[in-house]
Amino acid sequence: MDKAERRAEIISILAARGHATTGELAQDLNVHRRTIMNDISYLSFGYPIYTKPGEGGGVFIMASYKPYGNTLTQSETETLCGLYEKAEGKEKEILYRIIRKYGADKLEF
Repeated sequence: MDKAERRAEIISILAARGHATTGELAQDLNVHRRTIMNDISYLSFGYPIYTKPGEGGGVFIMASYKPYGNTLTQSETETLCGLYEKAEGKEKEILYRIIRKYGADKLEF
């Protein structure tokens, strides 16, 4: 994964989760925390992300940031939710991110 792909993945993770720690991002992307901190610094110029130190802190993205929201059809959403229920591990996390990224804003699953 190159730098551009990693940074796009960080935005994708934050858009799906809302926030993550630099340690979580580093582990998910198999890089050092310092690399994530550099990426966050770079990304903060073009995306509504910010950091918060201390307990409950981490890297956050504004809740209003939904660049891909509501682009799935009802049938696509139902199919992906069905696959999500059967998935495990990394596949379940990826399906969750796809559904949150492209699905309805208030989707509960």
